[in-house]
Amino acid sequence: MIGKEVKGSKPVSISEVAKILEENSGATPTYEQQVALEHAKKVAEGKSHEKVRKALEGLNLMSEAGVIKVLETWPKNMSTLRQVLSREKKTFSDEDLNKVLELIKGAK
Repeated sequence: MIGKEVKGSKPVSISEVAKILEENSGATPTYEQQVALEHAKKVAEGKSHEKVRKALEGLNLMSEAGVIKVLETWPKNMSTLRQVLSREKKTFSDEDLNKVLELIKGAK
């Protein structure tokens, strides 16, 4: 990374990280890239991030960063979901949080 310039940034899910690292692994990957790829594959295994991400974005309840944070943590209960979304500049109703939890539970 020394001497490289950041051209832009956007939040991505762990499954997208795995795809990006796999695409860039054509050249000899560095040790850090190999470790990151192994971790991304292990964490994303068995979860349908793309489907859930589209569904969460369709609800229009949270920012893109909030959607990614939900996908990273994959909360199992209401209190965990509230903590994950605490950085959002919005107060969520119990009905909205239940919609999010149902989407997550239905995707497993």
